[in-house]
Amino acid sequence: MKTLLFWCLITLLAGVPVYLLYWALFRAVLIQRLKYRLFQVRDDLRLLLISGGISEKEKAYPLIEKFCNKAILRIEEVDFANLFSSKLDKQTALEVERNLEMIFNSGAEIRRHFHQIVFVVFGAAAANSPGALVLISPLVIFSVTALWFNKVKLWLFGLIKKGMGNIFLNPAGC
Repeated sequence: MKTLLFWCLITLLAGVPVYLLYWALFRAVLIQRLKYRLFQVRDDLRLLLISGGISEKEKAYPLIEKFCNKAILRIEEVDFANLFSSKLDKQTALEVERNLEMIFNSGAEIRRHFHQIVFVVFGAAAANSPGALVLISPLVIFSVTALWFNKVKLWLFGLIKKGMGNIFLNPAGC
């Protein structure tokens, strides 16, 4: 029993500095870099519009720009718990589905920028919830290796839809 207590204390004494180092230094730098990446994506998207790379009548452009701005505002607080835990109401889910269909039916440049924003948001969620990342890493590894199964693909699309609804359209998250 004393040996177990000893190892628990050693783990605690070693874990607290690592935890504080992560939250005070590493996470802050990582979130700042992700925020700058979102600024870059938004600026590239605006430059694409100004240079004529996409049409001014592109319906997906305002959606992606608004999604990017919301992601910039909430990047420091978004984590897996608040990204996927709350249930979307029927109207929000339908609106997200319509918006995602509009984005995925738009040009390649619009889709590329959207995928970059989604990638950054999921990176920020992982940075803000390292414990959850450790717990769900086997599921993530399985999903990546089994991506060709349609069921997993639909499940991941559902997660993206739910996450976009919670960060972009859910009024309670603002």
